[in-house]
Amino acid sequence: MTAPQHDPELFDELMRTELRNQPVSRYAVATLVSGLLGGLLAPVFGAIAIARIRKQRQRGLVLVICGLVAFTAWMGVLGYKIAHGTAWWQQLGRDRLPESVVHGLDLAAGACFWSPSTSGEADVLRTSCTERHTGEAFGVIPLGEGPMPDILELYRATLARCEAGAGSVSGVRVQVMTPTSSSWAQGKHRVVCYYHFDAEKTGPAR
Repeated sequence: MTAPQHDPELFDELMRTELRNQPVSRYAVATLVSGLLGGLLAPVFGAIAIARIRKQRQRGLVLVICGLVAFTAWMGVLGYKIAHGTAWWQQLGRDRLPESVVHGLDLAAGACFWSPSTSGEADVLRTSCTERHTGEAFGVIPLGEGPMPDILELYRATLARCEAGAGSVSGVRVQVMTPTSSSWAQGKHRVVCYYHFDAEKTGPAR
């Protein structure tokens, strides 16, 4: 009696049919979705999916491969952005670098900052003129050497000069940054003219 002969092609077709009837691994789907979105869990989902596909003969290997390829592409783009300093958190940090606390008498014309409510000496938070701010310096008046002038006379005289040089800008109040005896002793012999805006701005005054 001869042993029955098996048709290899028929056997392969039966195996393919059986595999098509197996469920698709949920972890394979999760790998694909996470990979397309750049999720960091894509490799974890992929490892679980491959293990289940092998042990439980589930489908979804192609989904896993596509998800991991997409994840790798996302990581490549992210690595490029980090290397060139263009990642979103790097941009955020760069946007805030111009903001720093400075002495008001150290401001130059064109500098933008958060303005104090009144004239006089003050430390201010300097920022970029494209960011929100309420003040902008537009002139610096040197005062020369010698003893410090009377503060009230200095304020009146320099405010008049600042107002004369302010030009026509709507929605502003002209204020002056004047020295005290302490800052005068430090060599800050100057007055800074600046606009105090009625509302926050995100651009230069002129």
